[in-house]
This record gives sequence, structure tokens and C-alpha cells, in this order.
Amino acid sequence: MDNFLIYEEIHKRDSCIVYRGRIKRSIDFVMIYCVDKFKRHELSNLVRLMYELDHSNVMKFREWYETTNHLWLVMDLCDGGSLKSIIQADGSLPETSIRTIGVHICQGLYYLHQQDIIFCDLNPEKIVSDGSNIFKLANMTLSRMKGENLQAIFDETYDNYLDDVYRGKERPKAQTENNFYTAPEILRGAEYSVTSDLWSLGCILYEMFAGRQLYDERNANKLTQKILNDRFVLPMARGSAKPSIEFASLLQGLLVKEPAKRLDWPGILTHPFWTGQLSYLVRPQTGAAIKKSVNQNETHDRPPLSSRLATTDRPESNVSFSLSCTKTSIQIAQQNKTDETDGNKTHRNDYSSINTHEQSTSFGGETIERLRKMLFSKAELQPTTIVENKTIQKTLPFKFENKLLPFQLGKCKNLLVDSFI
Repeated sequence: MDNFLIYEEIHKRDSCIVYRGRIKRSIDFVMIYCVDKFKRHELSNLVRLMYELDHSNVMKFREWYETTNHLWLVMDLCDGGSLKSIIQADGSLPETSIRTIGVHICQGLYYLHQQDIIFCDLNPEKIVSDGSNIFKLANMTLSRMKGENLQAIFDETYDNYLDDVYRGKERPKAQTENNFYTAPEILRGAEYSVTSDLWSLGCILYEMFAGRQLYDERNANKLTQKILNDRFVLPMARGSAKPSIEFASLLQGLLVKEPAKRLDWPGILTHPFWTGQLSYLVRPQTGAAIKKSVNQNETHDRPPLSSRLATTDRPESNVSFSLSCTKTSIQIAQQNKTDETDGNKTHRNDYSSINTHEQSTSFGGETIERLRKMLFSKAELQPTTIVENKTIQKTLPFKFENKLLPFQLGKCKNLLVDSFI
């Protein structure tokens, strides 16, 4: 932690304190989480999934450390508050604000699903603002890959660190304690999936408009029965305002109890409620769409994350991570990621000539694939900032020494005076 300065406390919970911090010798501000060690299973899972992610609507992982009593996690600075705090302060939000926030949520969630990651516990508390009207998905402690048994990963971590970390602690459970946003099929015993995340998305959109949860029931058993059996009713905002036809249609498509009949991603991204702001993710990739997709950090040239687990330094479970201040495993993985994605920056300057050459022709599948290969390259190198490189020394300042001159200055001065006289 010697590379960071810790400032004021932002948030505090029973097992976690969040600080505002800064990377030394820079103006790069970050959020620093100080977490009790008995949360190792959750923190390791978060790092396992997030260290390779890079999207403007997903909170970015930086580094992590281990000290005697705590684990330290360094993330992007998002001190604008959570969506939950905004709803609590304002009650219902207008549809224009819901549309703006919803676009950010959909972009981040769609990106995760493209990487074969299921969020599993999406709720307003895990959607945060960076203070500049950009909302990001955060706290992926219960997320997992498609088809992955997270409970088995947690159990293995518990068994390996039983004497050191978990002595006297109960075995951790890989399930959410917040069922307000849990899909009906999950309560019936099904596995988490893309469609269960989309149910949670519908619950969040509903809550932003109504100012309350979809099923506002504090008794756990009654809440489960309502989620499973109650008929969906359109929300009413404060002042008895009714949702627009487009927004009502979106909610009705997402909050369908049968997952097979629930609105899927193509239907969501092209839905008229978004006024075309998300359609670029599904339309054929023209030159403009490719450039916008690059700016949105879409990694089109790489295979899904699940297919890369066996070939990268990412461990299959949090047990194989070695938490230490050296961070060697994380740094190696981040370097691999740098080598893969660096072409995005270098080749953007060449895009204008490519686009000019192709703009008079139609973009077929072969042309698009060829453009992608030209836009992305794994052979590029990324220039990095030099920090405390002791091998680079400053040039010594020039020092005037009159003793080194082949003549004496006093005699030259007399000669000059005599010549002028």
C-alpha cells in the first residue's frame, strides 16, 4: 500500500471500510476498500472475474493487497453514491432519468453477458455513479461464469483457510440475502442465468419509476410467494402518474415469470423506450458502429471469457490466488490483457483512411471481419509511465570554472580596455 495515499472515509459497514485515495505522484483518485479477512472467498471471486474486464459501465479493478488483518482492494473512484441512495432521496424518477440510467445499466450488463459472466445479485445498491452522470455495475462478489458452481468454489476456499481465516466462522453461502430482485425460477431451484439477470433489470427499472420495490414485503416467506404467484401490475409514480406506453411495454416484457417468455437481449436493445441509444449493439457492424464499439470497450476479437480460463493466468477458483503485496499473478494477467487489447489505441489513428476507402461499398461479413483484424492487433506494445526509474538520471547543470580556461580573465580584461582607449 506504499503507492497510495488514503484520505477521508466514504462508507463503512461491519466488515468493510471504503476510503477515498490517490495514487502517489499522480492525480489519479481511487476507491480503497479495507475488508476483513473472513471475506476472502468473496473478494477472491470478485478479483478472479473483474481483473480482465474493461468497460465504461463496469467499475474497474486496479490492484489488491494483503496485510496482517485485512485485504485491500483498489478500484475506480465512484463517489457519486449508489442508485439506491438516489431512489431513497428522490422517490420516483422521471422517465428521462430512468432512460439515461437504464442505458448505462444495459450497456454494462450486456458486456458482462458477452463475456459469459452472470451478475446474479443485480440490485440498486450495486449500481454506483462516478459523480459525472456515468453509472457503473459494482461489487461482483456473488457473480460467476455460466454454468459455474460458485458454492463449490466458496467451500474450497473455506476448507483451505479454515485454520488461518475462518476459525469459528460458518461456511459461507453463495447466495444473495436480498430476494427482492431474485427471479422466480431461482426461487424454484434453477441456476442463475442471463434471463434471471434480466428479471433483476426489470425490478430495478420498476423501482426507479415507482419509488418502491416490485413486491414490497418484509416477510421472507410471503415475499417468495408473491414473486412466484402474484400477477404483475404496472407501477404508479408519485402523483398517480402513469408510465408511458413504451416503458410499460418494456416492464411487461422483462417481468414475465416464465424465463422462456421473458424479453431477451435483442428485444431489449431494440426496444423503442431507449429511442435507439442501444441499437448499435445489435445492428450489423458498419464502420461507424465498429468505431463506437471500440470506444465502448467491446472486445469483439477475443473469444468468450469462459473459453479463455484454461489458457490464461486467471485461476479457476479463488483458492489458487496468492494474496500478497507483490501481486505477481495479477500483474502477469494484467500484462497479458495489455498485450491483447493495446491495438485499440494505436490503430484508431488509422481508422479514417480505412473508413474513407470502404465508405462507398457495402459492408459484408468478410469486409467487417477484415476491418476487425486491421483494428485489433495482439502485437502492439503499450507505452507505460516511468515511475522512480533510478537508471534514468538528470543531466548535471553546467558549472563555469575560470581555472580551466587557457588564459587569465584579468589580463584579457585589461587588453580589451586598452583597445577601446
